[in-house]
Amino acid sequence: MRCLFYSLLTISLFVTTPARLKAADDKKTPPPAKIGFRQLVTFKPAAVQQGDKRKIQLHSSYTLDNTHSVFFDQPGIKMTFAETKPKAAPRRGRGSVGTPFAFDIEVPKDQAARIYECRVATDQAVSSVTHLLVTPYPVIEEEEKKDNNTFDTAQEITVPSTVCGIVEKTEDMDCFKFKGKKGQQITLEVYAQRVTEAIHTMQTSNVYLMDSILTLYGPQKQIIAQNDNFIKSDSLISFKLPADGEYVFEIRDTRYVGTGKYAYCVEVSDGPYVTHTMPLAVQKGKETEVTLDGYALQGHSKASFSAKEAKETGWAKRTFETPAGKTNAVWTLISEHPQAVAADTNTSMKTAFPLKFPMGVSGQITEDEQTQFFSFKAKKGQYYSFQLMSNRIDLPLDCVMEVLDAKGKANRVFVNGGANVEADDGLQMKDVDFHFLAPADGEYFVTLRDLHDLGGDRFAYHLTAELSGPDFQVGGEFYYAQIAPGTNMMWFARVKRLNGFNGPIELNIEGLPKGVTFEPVTLPSGVNDCGLILKAAKDAPINASLVTISGKAKVKGPDGKEQEIVRAGRITCEIQSRGGGQARWPINTSIVGVTKPLDILEVTATPSEIVLKPGESAEIKVKVKRSEAYKDPIVLATAFEYFSSKFGQQLPPDVTLSKKSKTRLAGETLEGTLIIEASKKATPVKRFPFAAMARVGITFSITTNYASNVIYLTITDEDGKDKLAKK
Repeated sequence: MRCLFYSLLTISLFVTTPARLKAADDKKTPPPAKIGFRQLVTFKPAAVQQGDKRKIQLHSSYTLDNTHSVFFDQPGIKMTFAETKPKAAPRRGRGSVGTPFAFDIEVPKDQAARIYECRVATDQAVSSVTHLLVTPYPVIEEEEKKDNNTFDTAQEITVPSTVCGIVEKTEDMDCFKFKGKKGQQITLEVYAQRVTEAIHTMQTSNVYLMDSILTLYGPQKQIIAQNDNFIKSDSLISFKLPADGEYVFEIRDTRYVGTGKYAYCVEVSDGPYVTHTMPLAVQKGKETEVTLDGYALQGHSKASFSAKEAKETGWAKRTFETPAGKTNAVWTLISEHPQAVAADTNTSMKTAFPLKFPMGVSGQITEDEQTQFFSFKAKKGQYYSFQLMSNRIDLPLDCVMEVLDAKGKANRVFVNGGANVEADDGLQMKDVDFHFLAPADGEYFVTLRDLHDLGGDRFAYHLTAELSGPDFQVGGEFYYAQIAPGTNMMWFARVKRLNGFNGPIELNIEGLPKGVTFEPVTLPSGVNDCGLILKAAKDAPINASLVTISGKAKVKGPDGKEQEIVRAGRITCEIQSRGGGQARWPINTSIVGVTKPLDILEVTATPSEIVLKPGESAEIKVKVKRSEAYKDPIVLATAFEYFSSKFGQQLPPDVTLSKKSKTRLAGETLEGTLIIEASKKATPVKRFPFAAMARVGITFSITTNYASNVIYLTITDEDGKDKLAKK
């Protein structure tokens, strides 16, 4: 099975009824060969209004027949499979939009308006990720087989509405017209990249995500407003209309390219639109007045942000009531810490904003080439943590941060487990999270600027400052797993140890589907990689669920007392990059599904216990049992590799797979040999679990990775003594 952290959202799900599961089982579908995950493409339409029930199409590169469950990353939305007959969906290459499958969808009236991740589970596989926009406005679909490529042929719409269409071919330009009044402020917001960014097969030729450009024409066919990039590569226009009359907006790709996968939504409204609030956060249990920054506010820029009744903390999209009407949903934070606002006068060490730990600070880089300063008192040997939010909450700041001493000299900081004098991008994001170890008692200064020396109204940010200490992050390959009853599958985890932490870390998976268990694994000192081995009981029913991966450890807190910390796993999906290679994109969900039998029916490895001294090796015999339909080669391995890239490893440090191993099983060959070798400096471990992996190629860049029974590895010292044995 192919597996693949930063998440602002709580994972929840919708599961169909047992009756539907039984109906799916009763359908007789021939067992396919080369069973990979279901590659979801786009929804049509890509948006559904709050409170709406409707039919919707979901495109997929493989069949979605016998879908029994649909999952979203927040509770509420219900979606059920609506096809009444089996429907083939042959893979036609990465340029194809896939085959449409009908679903019934129901969105509660109080469902938060935002973009949702969607996953699907069938009786044979689980799916990749696609996205759906929940909008407060009526949805209008682009009319099929009608030319709306010009001002004169523009499709008529109403205000407010959410227009859904597709830039489906080269030089496609979609035009829509509406009646406007003098002085009316119209806001047009595009969702294109944001509803397609995690699609596995989005790339076509050298073009990946749609880069929209939005143009607004006045009654005399003159351009009155235009925008390219506003949130990521998605466009936005907010414009006060100069006269009564008919207006047209045009949406296209900036490069004049198109594909059937370039789905978009354009929210068209004349209500208040907010880009951000100031401050961006409020402390739990308190209430604060915020200033709304945006458009069409009609002078009503103040609102109340209350967390008096809040039960949970974290970032979420929230709306605000104003005399001008309800605003759009905008990112805001409810925090455990006291909050403050930094004026933009903190542009030197003399005027630095003072930090107290812990706290949160909201601020703005208001001018180009502006650097802002924050001061704090530090003690030698104490770690301090700084986390910035801007790009992740749809704001444009690409921050760079430094820590200076009282003389203005830059100090070393720790970002993503590495050390540097400057903190720039985090893992697959433009925001910065870093740690600082004070080399001496004294006053220090954190500086913050934009990488490109830009500034302005939208260059807002939220900075969290906390005392820190030994810590870790969890990442790895846990995107999806499909597992047949009586078999094993494997994910991979990797931890980054921070601030000198080298203690044991216990990995855990919660929310597994019925009949699936997880082999317990703890990473001892010196070990940072492992396999996450999933086992389905022989009587496990077909079912699926979203799961959460985490690591748990005991560390010394800032007060010197031992405390337990839990860190959520950072999830990424795999997407095809230029040339057919693999890349990763951050998402919010991991899925596990119990399925019908797959290409490989069984993988067994012997022995199941291995004890090695440093410098010794061991031979593992691996046998596989194929399904009758699968005839292609199988590759045995212990690591998940793609050419020279290692996406997942499970053997302890200095234990490797020998090149003498027999790993390719072709034709009638069903048995291979893995030889593992422990170097003279191999780290001692006691009954560390791993498995033999059997890889089935689905396409050039996709494999399904099966696992054997668990093998327990012990590395002793040179005398054969177990250093980790209990005294």
